[in-house]
Amino acid sequence: QRKKIQKLPNMKIEEVKSTTKTARISAHTHVKGLGLDPNTGTPSFIGSGFVGQERAREACGVVVDLIRSRKMAGRALLLAGAPGTGKTALALGIA
Repeated sequence: QRKKIQKLPNMKIEEVKSTTKTARISAHTHVKGLGLDPNTGTPSFIGSGFVGQERAREACGVVVDLIRSRKMAGRALLLAGAPGTGKTALALGIA
């Protein structure tokens, strides 16, 4: 026995754009700098959204000072390390 197949009418599928505005929120929105003392350049244990990473923050502060004094081009900086070590947070602190 053969089954009868019904033909569906032509359907038009359209994308409906949302009327609500969305904003991307970064995972590191709490980072507001490198947490360095403005006079000495030394990091505090907790500062500007960072906890720990004092040596890395101090090294990034040296790079920022070199860029500001125009002794280093500020076009690109490569941060390397294992996942979860704070590379993105440091980059946001530098920016």
